[in-house]
Amino acid sequence: MNITYIYHSCFLVETAECYYLFDYYKGELPALDVDKPVLVFVSHSHQDHYNPAVFSMLCAMGVKKIGAILPNDIKLKNYPEGWSLLPENMTVNTSPDHPYMDVLNNHIFKVYHDREYTLPGHTHIRTLLSTDSGVAFLLTCPEGVFYHAGDLNDWITEDTPEAERRQMTGSFRAALRPLKELSIDHACLPLDPHLGSHYADGFLYFLKNIDVKKVYPMHFGDKPEIAARFLEEYPEYQERIIVPT
Repeated sequence: MNITYIYHSCFLVETAECYYLFDYYKGELPALDVDKPVLVFVSHSHQDHYNPAVFSMLCAMGVKKIGAILPNDIKLKNYPEGWSLLPENMTVNTSPDHPYMDVLNNHIFKVYHDREYTLPGHTHIRTLLSTDSGVAFLLTCPEGVFYHAGDLNDWITEDTPEAERRQMTGSFRAALRPLKELSIDHACLPLDPHLGSHYADGFLYFLKNIDVKKVYPMHFGDKPEIAARFLEEYPEYQERIIVPT
């Protein structure tokens, strides 16, 4: 996998068969092989994770085949103009009757939490329920296993009441249970300076409890220095953290 950080929580993942673009909000996309399909993944409807303009941007770049994987919290009015919603009971596959990516081109594939789906490009995804909105994605393809948390995190601050803290932390850890039996190659996780002293609670729990080789901080907006702070405070994880630039 060739992984490129775009901005905030957006990453572009390139494999031999396609591109996977996660949670585009804003920022410049690199030059793409326009003959290679792009699968656009959106974790939830918040504006810092979903910008419908990404579809027209990709078209303007000359990309010939584009498909979208959107969670059920995104309303029909926010779908790209002119695109169709695939039937919920439809199986997207790569059989001879469905040439690669044709079935998803200019279509929306709607997903729900805690389910598994098979997509073109030998792509399998599993969705997890977010502690905020929408889903997190676990993607498996021939090149490896990639996890994008979206807004699945332990969202507590110094001001969060104790009862809410317990509920949030419990929900976060429960949502990650399916990952404890797996080995993940790459994981993109929130590391949010707005959480104050609790900025790394969810990040640390993931590192300590999930078998993951490389971790990419995200959700820090214009404050990428939060990643450097984390490595200063927890230098034992330096070999596993990839600081986005």
